[in-house]
Formats: sequence, structure tokens, C-alpha cells
Amino acid sequence: MFKGCHFLIIKSDKLTQTQELHRLLTSNHAAQISIKDEYDNLQNFMDPPTITHIITETIEFIEYLPAVSSMVPVVSPQWVYDLINFQHLQPPRGYNPNPGYFLKDVFVCCCDNLPSGDKELIYGAVSAFGGAYVDTITKNTTHLVALDMMNEKAVVAASVARSASQHGDIRIVVPHWIDHCITLGKKLDEREYLLPDPGILRDKKSGGSGMELENGVVSSVLGDSLPKEEYDRATLECFKGKRFYLSSDFNWSQRLSNSIKLLIERHGGKIVNKFDAKKVDIYLGKFRQGENYKASCLNSRIIVGNLQWLYSIVVSRKWTLPLNSNILYYPIPSAPLPDFQELKISITNYSGDTRQYLGKLITIMGGYFTTTLTRENDYLVCAKASGKKFDAALNKWLDDNGKAQVKVVNHLWLEDCFTQWARLDDTLDKYKNFGNDMIGMEPLVGRTQLDPDVLQAWCKQDDDEVVVDETGNIYDSMSEEEPTQPKVGRAKSVEVGGDDTSKLPLPSSPVAKPHTPSSSTTQETTPEAPPATSSAVTPKKEESSIPVTQSRYGGRSAAKKAAAKLHDNMSDLIAYQELVKSKRKMKDYMENLEGSTTPKKRKHLEEPEDPEEVSNESSDIEIIEETTPTDFTIIAIMTGCESEIELKKSDHVHLNSLGIKIITELKPNQTPHPNTLIAPKILRTEKFLRSLSQVDRIIHPNYLINILEHVADKGKSVLKEYRIDDYALDKVIKNIDVELGYAKGKTHHGLQKLLESPNRGELFTGVNLNLSSNLNGGVPLIAKVLLDHGMSKYKEIKNALNVSNQVISSVVNGKELRILIANKKKDTRLINTFKDSFGGTQGVVLDWDWCVKSIFKMELEDMKKYAL
Repeated sequence: MFKGCHFLIIKSDKLTQTQELHRLLTSNHAAQISIKDEYDNLQNFMDPPTITHIITETIEFIEYLPAVSSMVPVVSPQWVYDLINFQHLQPPRGYNPNPGYFLKDVFVCCCDNLPSGDKELIYGAVSAFGGAYVDTITKNTTHLVALDMMNEKAVVAASVARSASQHGDIRIVVPHWIDHCITLGKKLDEREYLLPDPGILRDKKSGGSGMELENGVVSSVLGDSLPKEEYDRATLECFKGKRFYLSSDFNWSQRLSNSIKLLIERHGGKIVNKFDAKKVDIYLGKFRQGENYKASCLNSRIIVGNLQWLYSIVVSRKWTLPLNSNILYYPIPSAPLPDFQELKISITNYSGDTRQYLGKLITIMGGYFTTTLTRENDYLVCAKASGKKFDAALNKWLDDNGKAQVKVVNHLWLEDCFTQWARLDDTLDKYKNFGNDMIGMEPLVGRTQLDPDVLQAWCKQDDDEVVVDETGNIYDSMSEEEPTQPKVGRAKSVEVGGDDTSKLPLPSSPVAKPHTPSSSTTQETTPEAPPATSSAVTPKKEESSIPVTQSRYGGRSAAKKAAAKLHDNMSDLIAYQELVKSKRKMKDYMENLEGSTTPKKRKHLEEPEDPEEVSNESSDIEIIEETTPTDFTIIAIMTGCESEIELKKSDHVHLNSLGIKIITELKPNQTPHPNTLIAPKILRTEKFLRSLSQVDRIIHPNYLINILEHVADKGKSVLKEYRIDDYALDKVIKNIDVELGYAKGKTHHGLQKLLESPNRGELFTGVNLNLSSNLNGGVPLIAKVLLDHGMSKYKEIKNALNVSNQVISSVVNGKELRILIANKKKDTRLINTFKDSFGGTQGVVLDWDWCVKSIFKMELEDMKKYAL
């Protein structure tokens, strides 16, 4: 079941049975399993990414935000149990333990008579907060959003509700339910929102809120229906005092517009109804067009983003600038890229959120995202150099010169084309890198960022020349590799021939093979396939989830055919009523709506990529640094700053011009050595601990954030306005002495003592240490830290056999002493054997914390406090 997957298990108070999970994953052929405590920051498994899945009951660990950014699935242990019990792939979105995903058990469909802008934004909001959607009713639908019962989908949903024992109840709710859930940040009881008689819309005299529904627009939005105590309980500090301007290009109703405004105001933000660059702090828009958008972009003080960015802040409760986030968290171009129109692009070895993300990039740029690969395709975007599609693209369809007609690239080509807004040379080496067969390139998705210099082009564009797509197409939130259902219930699973689908990098669902492909077609489809569309060359609605369209050569999906047939039949209401009277007929209809094939079981997952193949961004950075003729006064290394700031190439150029060089790793005897460490707090990461042996200062990343925000208009004078000494970590973090191990109650100036200590780089001089193989992070990493701080020699102790002949000794205070650094939980046998061999004054077993606290104080701590 888990063949090829690399798991990280986060041990916490809520998740203690890690060995049982380890056993289950191992017995189902997981490729690699690592276990760490939630508070263990020594090694970051996402820097570089060495895992494909994280299993956890908490989100308080250093890998969480980088994993979300790279779309690596974060799931609870229940996901593992369900996959094993059902022998089916389950979509990981419904298992994320983040409480911000409060709609994760919701599967929504919207009626077609909702305002067009509302429909796509409702889908976008549901997806952002963990839910899923399909724009046709299926037996997995949990909620239908409707204005009344006089529409086709409401009739279907009501019919299904009457036979709920077979199909599950579909709750028909007014749009206010979604609005209120998003505003309050929780899933609300639907009873007051249920059609045909929602209590929330009743006259106040009858006990309702007195809201009126007029042509789909509510005249009194939210009103008295929200519990005041819950409404006032908002904790997002980052929005407080910020002035928001909402662009009109979202094309939403007054009701939905007001609910978004209320969400912002609930968290302390203010709404500016008339645009004034002097009074606006944050501009939210859908497209890169209009005078207000241009004015906002030209003003370095104004933050420009879209609703998906707003939702991401609410979910993560972490402040990140749109330009440092997902490239789809910024307004999109309003017209497709000319060189991309008519391109037919298929994807393989990417799945789940990554597949949806790449699919949306394709359609926004104007291409067709095809679920099948044929000789008509122009490109195959591939995560690893294996699989049926990959082999077919390289060897099956050749031109007269023997060259492959379908070009094969990795996802970096798509991301770079989007950020540069140009069809780039697809032959570059960076686009032909597919990692190794074990990991591939998938965990590196989402690391590319927008280029501010390229964005300036939209400020000079004539809006009269822009053609905005208004087709209103809505796409499913599931990729063709995901079942259209929430986590409850069983997914359909099927098998596709060929090794391309024998595994799944980020398991999210089954893959179906309804028909045997022709000799010129390589297929990957699903029970809930999306519709083909001839309008796929134009950018789609911003806030809908990733479009999943079939090739125009692939025909319409079975589900869409069934839905179309139903709509045709609805013209004859009598015939339809006969259908819903029969449970058997209704059951047959719902099964046909979901898909006409009987799926087969699917047994394998496909694994993502090589941890050594990190983002190509680092190589680009080196080129910039080598070609910039600047004398660097600050040479800095960063660690733990992922949630604060992520630097782009343009950022490095600006920093270099100011005499600031950011290096990516520590090398032995490097010249010049780093003199500055940038971190948000005291950490135990490799970079942090090693840097303490040589840096002269430790500063907060806010220093870079502030100077980069103003360097464009202030130039080098920005360094005078934002003095680096003002960002010293002990000036930003008030309890830093406690984090360094000093007692509470008085000021110790611990950071100053550390940085000025004569022991820096020589702390463990003359000390030889024995290191257990079970130390978190591994002996090679531990040894790097200790060697940088002067350790003379070390010996790795792999087991308790012949310990007396393995260990090395040191002379401490004139006496020979054997020091073992061990893991208290994993080394019980080794510790006992060591004590039996070197009891008394000959040997001592210490916790790793002795090393860390000694480094933090730059003097060797009393061993008795850390003895095991």
C-alpha cells in the first residue's frame, strides 16, 4: 500500500503510539520511516525535503509550514488506518489535523442560479478551509448551496434525502451558512440554514433574523444571527488596523462582499470603500488590471493579494506576504498567454494538491490540461523519469528524424513560464531534471515565487487591450486521481495498466480505467471525470480550485453525460417524478451519475522525490552572488525563517547591492566566514548551533523584511533608517535568557555573553565524545555541530555489544573519563551496558541537552544535571 513513500511521524502528547504506526507502514512496504518529537528542531526534514508524507496529530513542528507550502500531505494516523482497512486510497485533505480546516468533512455543490461570482468564490472558500466540491450532485455531496427549492439540483438533492439510507443525506442550505462558517472560523449547525424554510431568513417576529432574500442579494447581511461573543473572539493580530480595499472585479453579490468585509473587520481590519493610495494598506483583487491595481503595485507600502491569500492567512494564522507565498495567491493575468494558447499539456507522477495546482497554471496561461496523453499533446509534465506516460512520450510518437513529438519537462518549466509570463526554452537542464526514481520532483512543487520586476509590466499595460474571460466555467476541486468524496465513507479504487500509475506520489485517491485505451492513448482518469471544454484556452475564475479538464479529444465524462441527461429529462417533470418514486431507479441514477464502471482495487502508492534535488533557486543565487561586484559587510546565514520570509532571486540582487550576502550552507574553513545569523528565535537546528561558533551577531528576519520592503524607493539609505543593531534577537525576543538556559528572575545578557565569549569555536577542545547512533538527527549531523565547536575526536556507538572495546576517552580535569551522548528512550540497553562497564568515575552518560546548553552558554555545563 505504501510502496515508495517516505514518512515522517511526529510524536506528541496526542500521538504516542508511534511504534504501532511504524509497524503498519513497514508491513505495507513504506520505503522510509522517520520519527521525531514535535519540539525537536535539530533536523528539519523539509530542508531539503526528504519525505513524502507527514503523520501527526499536531501542527506545532518546524516542518509543518514548509510541507503546506510544498503541498506535502500532512495527515492524522486515521488516514493510515483507513487506507489499510479499506485497501483504498483516501484523499489526504480530509485528514489534516489543522483546526483551521474546519470544513474538511464538507463536500459542496452550488445551484446554477447563484450569482456567477458567488459560485466560484464559495467553491474557493470551501476548498481553502479544507472542504471539496463538484459542480454536479453526486452521492458524495454533503451540502447543496441554493437560494430556493425551485431549481433542478435542489429537486435532485431533496429526492436523495428521501432515500438517505442508501445515499446519505444532502443538506440544502442557503449561502449564508457558508458565509457564517467562514466568518466565525468554524463549522456551524446547519439546521437554521436549511431550505425550504431557513430559520435565519424568517421574520424576526417568528424568531428568525429577519433577513430578506431579493434576487439572490441579501439586504441585511449576517445581522443578529451571529453569536456576538463568538464574533468578538477574534485573534488574528496581523490584520489589526490594516485598511483593505476590495476590488470590484470579483463580480460577487452584495451578500458575499459584505461577508468578506465582516471577516476582515472581525479580525481587526478596516474596509476602505473608495480607493486612495494614501489610505489603503492591502489591495485584494482577482485580475492584474485596473487603475487601482496599478496604483497599488506602484506603491511599495501597499500589499497586493487575492482572496486565496486572505484565506491562507486565516487558516495558518501566520503572516506571509503574497509575493512570498503560493504564486496563485496574487491577482492573475486577465488574458491568456498568447504562446500558450492551444497547447495541450498532460501531467504524470504528480497528484492531489500538486496536480490541481499545476493544472490551474496550465489553464490560466491558456493551455489545455488533458487527463490523457496522446500524440496530439505538446507537453508532458513529469515528476520522475518513470511510468507509462513517460515511456510513451519518449519512445512511442516520433517524428521523421526520430525525435519525440511530445516534449517532457518537470513542473519548474510551468512555474517559470507563469512567473515570467512567457513560454520559456523547455530544453534547459533545470527543466529536464527528474530527481531519482524514488523521490522525483514532486516535493519541490510550490517553491517558485513571482518576480516583482515582471509584475511591473502590468502597470504599463493598456486595459483596453485586455480581454477578460467571463465564461464562468467551474471545475471540480478534485484531481482525476482523487475520489469525489470527503473522508467518511469508502472511495472507489481502480487500477490502471502500466507502471505510470502503479504508484502515487502523494496518495489522494484511486485512479479509474473505464475503457481500454487505444494504441495511441495513455490514460489516467477517475470516476468523477471533469467536462471537456472548448473555452479552456482562457483563464478561469480565480477562486475556484484547480481546473481538471479533459482533452477535447477525450470526450465528456460519464458523470457529465449523466448530469446533462438529467437536465434534459427535467423538461419533462412527470418523467422525472416517476424516477424519484423508485428507490431502485434512484439508486441506479446516482451510480450512473458517479461513473459507469466497476472499479478494481488499487494496491500501490507512487513516491515522490530525491532529497538531494533541492530547488534550483540556490544555483541561481550563486550566479547572482558571483557576478555582483560588491564588498559584503554582512555575510549571513538564515535558519527557521520559512514562515517569516522566503527570498527570491530579485531579493538577493537587492541585498547584494546593499552589501548583504546570504549564504545557503556552512562549509569547512569557508572564507569569508558568516558574521551574522538570522533566525526568529533561539533554535536547535544544525545551522543555528554551528553558526554560534563563528558569527558576531544574531538578528531577527524582520530586518530583511523591512529593508527589502523599502529598498526600491530608498536605496542604500534604507540601511540608515533600519539599523541592524535594532534587530538584535535579544531586543526582539524578551525572554531569550530563559531560552538559553538561564534562570528566570533577572537579566543575564545571555546572548551578549555567548557572542563575546573567548570559547567560541573552542568550547569542546580536548574533549572526545562517544555518540549513539540513535541520537535524533544522526551522528554525522551531530558531529558537524560538535566539531565546529572544537571537539577533538568522536566515535559512533552503534549497539551495546563490546562497548568496553569501542569507546574513546578524554582527559577532563586531569582524569581519564569516557563520555557517552545517548538517547534516553532508545538507548536503554546501551546506557545500562555502558554503566556496567565504566561505573563510578570512569564514565558518564549524558543527554544531548548537555551539549546544546553548553553551546548556548559557551562554557561546559555541570555534567551531573544532564546525566542519564
